[in-house]
Amino acid sequence: MNRSTEPTIRLITRADDAGSATTADRAILETIERGLVRNVSLMAVGPSIAHAAELLAGKREVCFGIHATLNAEWSDVRWGPLSAAGASSSLVEPGGMFAPTPQAFLQRQPAVDAVMTELQAQLDRLRGLGFAIGYADTHMVFEWAMPYIEEPFDRWCEREGIRNYKLYSQPLPQAAGADDKARQADPVAAFIARLENAQPGQYLVVGHPGYDDAEMHRMGSEDYPSERVVADRINERLLFTHPDVLACCERLGILPIRYDEAQLPGA
Repeated sequence: MNRSTEPTIRLITRADDAGSATTADRAILETIERGLVRNVSLMAVGPSIAHAAELLAGKREVCFGIHATLNAEWSDVRWGPLSAAGASSSLVEPGGMFAPTPQAFLQRQPAVDAVMTELQAQLDRLRGLGFAIGYADTHMVFEWAMPYIEEPFDRWCEREGIRNYKLYSQPLPQAAGADDKARQADPVAAFIARLENAQPGQYLVVGHPGYDDAEMHRMGSEDYPSERVVADRINERLLFTHPDVLACCERLGILPIRYDEAQLPGA
C-alpha cells in the first residue's frame, strides 16, 4: 500500500461464512494472507467452525465478527441452533434445522427471548473457540422479516461491547453505466471500475470466498444451483486477491480497514 498519500477511500473488506465449510475457511485464509480482507464473519453453527478457529483465530490483523445465523439456505448442508431455547422454538423446522430463508419468519414469528438466547449462545461459542469478537452482522439479513428484533439486537451489541454492522453499511457504489451482463462477464474488471469511480469516503465490500471443489459443490438449492454458487464464490475470492485489484488499490491509495478502525457516518 502506498502510504505517501492520505487514503481517500477506506474499504471495510469483509469475508462472510467462515465456519460453513472447510473450503470456505481456506479461501478466506487466502483473502487475508494474499488479499484485502480485514474482517471475517463467523458462523458459530457451521459444521467447520472448529476448523475455522484452528486456521484463523490467531490472525491478529483481522477483526472477527459473529455472523448471527438463524437460517440454513442449502438443500444438502444444513445447520440448526446451539441453544435449547432455539431448538424448541419457531426458529426451527420439524427436523430441528433452521428454515432456508427469513421468509419463514413472516409466517411464524420467533419470540424475542428465543432469538436473543440463540444469538448469545452463538457468541459464547465463538469466544470459547478463541475468537476475539469485534462486531456483529446477520446471515441473510434475517431482521428484515422480524423488524421487532432490531432494537434488542442493537442493545445486545452495546451490552457485549461489539460494533453493530448496521452503522457501517455504506456500500461501494456501482460504476456509472455498468450493467449486470458486464459485471457477470468480468467481475474483476467491474470491481476495479467501481473502485476507480468511487468518491472519497468509507465503503463496505462483502464477499463469500470459495474454491471449485467437491465440498463447495454441496452448497446449493433449487433456487440457487451449486454451479452458480461455486462460480460466484470463486469470483468473490478474486475480488479480494486478484493482482489487478491489488494493483488498483495500490495505485489509488485505497486502504482496507477493520470494523474497529471504521468511522461512524458523519464523524
